[in-house]
Amino acid sequence: MNVTPRKTGYYVLEGLNSFATSYFFNYLLQRMKRDLGMEDLSVLLVCVVHGFLYIPCSYYGGVFGQRAGYFTCLGLGILGQGIGVGLAWMAPAAWAQVAGLAVWTASMCLVWPMLEALVSEREPRDRLPGKVGLYNVVWASTAAAGVFLGGSIYQRLGAASLYWLPVGIHVAQLGLLAWLKPRHDAWAAATPTLAPVRPADASTPHGPAFFMRLAWLGNPFNYMAINTVLAIVPALSMRMGLDIQTVGWLMSTWFIVRALGFVVLWHWQGWHYHFGWYVASFVLLLAGFVGVVLAPHVAVLVLAQVALGWASALLYYSSLFYAMDGTEEHGAHGGIHEAFIGCGIFGGPAVSTVAVWSTGNPTSPAWAVGLFLAAGVAAAWAIRSRARRASAA
Repeated sequence: MNVTPRKTGYYVLEGLNSFATSYFFNYLLQRMKRDLGMEDLSVLLVCVVHGFLYIPCSYYGGVFGQRAGYFTCLGLGILGQGIGVGLAWMAPAAWAQVAGLAVWTASMCLVWPMLEALVSEREPRDRLPGKVGLYNVVWASTAAAGVFLGGSIYQRLGAASLYWLPVGIHVAQLGLLAWLKPRHDAWAAATPTLAPVRPADASTPHGPAFFMRLAWLGNPFNYMAINTVLAIVPALSMRMGLDIQTVGWLMSTWFIVRALGFVVLWHWQGWHYHFGWYVASFVLLLAGFVGVVLAPHVAVLVLAQVALGWASALLYYSSLFYAMDGTEEHGAHGGIHEAFIGCGIFGGPAVSTVAVWSTGNPTSPAWAVGLFLAAGVAAAWAIRSRARRASAA
């Protein structure tokens, strides 16, 4: 699908932000483990703090952006991300890394809901799937690039690149944002607001209200799985004896599969409002997650990531599409979408931390988080059963 000129800049902003955040967060965890000597449990606790902040900051970021304006919120968020990375850059101590990450996390929560809102803004329903689809492909592919190339960048340019490269990207984003704002304002003044249109009968097991509930359920569990994986990658790589460059190549597998999955789901829309595709991806998420965490060797690690990547693609895509379909409050809905992501970002490392702390077994997160994912599958079936009974009544 073609991108109109008024949206192209938003996709560029999105791609830049995704690459910078992917490189910074993933390799900051590696730095904490390898260079700063943090224990596995401490790295998990850092991820818990990151996820805890993500929930309220995303929700209120969406509300703030809806009221103050998308560009105001976006500019503050990008500026704050740069400040957070800068704080971590100024002091190499572990406490400074955590403090900088906290500022960066809170600021990032102002950015993603606004980018989601801008690419969806005033799009008719027949064009919205294409806009959301391209949005997913852009952030997923640049995130995959950040992980795949990040190990080589870190190893060749040194640990300082973990800070100066994202800061440079955020400065470039602010310049692009200043160029885009007057063009957006002129377009918005000349473009009518569209009335939201949803498919008929939102109360049936095939209607938008039902799938919205499933999306709100699925994405937290999705991010519970993948953020547990991100949190344990430093320990997993040390256990397998992998250097940081090899880790980047291997652990980018599921990122790449997710990006390719987004391309498929973007061009093929047969999965829209179909429960079978949704629940199958949920089950595959469980299998892929357990396979990654317990992988005895590299071949299993790569194969399990293929399952994890495809499942993550469909669950994420479902959540964002159903959140944006049929509404013009894209900023607020984007904040809700990101807040549910935050529940998973917090929940996975939190459950893993309790599991490791209580058992002392480094593989315990696989079983603890796996049980939660199994409960999520059961909850999806329960929601469907209730919707069917209500429809039949």
